[in-house]
Amino acid sequence: MSGDRLFLLKPGFEDPARPGRFFVCPHCNAIEGLLGSFPGLATQIEVQRLPFDRPRTAIVDILGEQHQSLPVLVFDDTHPVPADAKIANGKRFIDSSERILQYLAERYAFPHIHQ
Repeated sequence: MSGDRLFLLKPGFEDPARPGRFFVCPHCNAIEGLLGSFPGLATQIEVQRLPFDRPRTAIVDILGEQHQSLPVLVFDDTHPVPADAKIANGKRFIDSSERILQYLAERYAFPHIHQ
């Protein structure tokens, strides 16, 4: 496993402000589509699906409280990291779903994702 860690919102969450209605994150859902199309990817990176409610302790422990928005991909320190990665608490990460999809395609040799 590469050590890259991908954090997504668990699909089908309930927004406390709108009880009885269930939602998906469209940004996370796009990445879920890639994971569904290439199931072997989940064996190469760590994927964690977090609940909607905050604080999202799993990501707060890594990047800090101000970086709880998902999706986010936290990079393994032992591999080269893209120059456009952000840094928080000494960890490098990307939090744009489009950039995450692009990185996963490049790093894990999927067919190129066209935009």
